[in-house]
Amino acid sequence: MNTFIIAFGRIAVVLMLFAASPLYAAENLLQEVESRLALSPVIRGEFQQTRKLAQIKKPLISHGRFLVARNYGVIWENIRPMTQITRLTRDEILQTDGKETLMKLDANKEPVVRIINGILFSVLSGDVAALAQTFDYSGQVEGKNWRLDFTPKDKALARLIKVLRLTGGRDIAGVEMESAANDVTRIEFKAQTYAQELSAEEQKRFE
Repeated sequence: MNTFIIAFGRIAVVLMLFAASPLYAAENLLQEVESRLALSPVIRGEFQQTRKLAQIKKPLISHGRFLVARNYGVIWENIRPMTQITRLTRDEILQTDGKETLMKLDANKEPVVRIINGILFSVLSGDVAALAQTFDYSGQVEGKNWRLDFTPKDKALARLIKVLRLTGGRDIAGVEMESAANDVTRIEFKAQTYAQELSAEEQKRFE
């Protein structure tokens, strides 16, 4: 499974924020960030993911593309060094190699799936207000750029994840997550585009 999805999926996700800028009180910080983001029903883009494991010196690097659709879910497609496609919908996490199913988690059997998917969707779609319902946060706004760091409110989750940080301007530019085991996952987004609806072909990918 893609290490990004594993990091968020198996341990459920982290987010934390460093000291807030003196220009923005905590209650106004999220509103300020939201006002800068180009939120849209459909977001497409590319990513580079770097995973640094505490026990391995050489970082693991992968490249791919993603699709976020507000009324459907997320498709996270790893292209290099290997093909792995993870589809997240409200009720399911499905991973394939493009041909065969590698993993399938059903929310009806594993209720945590809905929690995981909700957090992942919020991260990738830039729904910082939804994240603030589950995580404590702080942050900073400097010029056109901003940073938000989230820490889990739930103590059990906090024992697994230290921090999840979002950075950006008009777009979500990057995500960084540090686990309690000191593994660090960094994702850089680029070539993001926005649309009001999915194409017919994209809709089929969610069926």
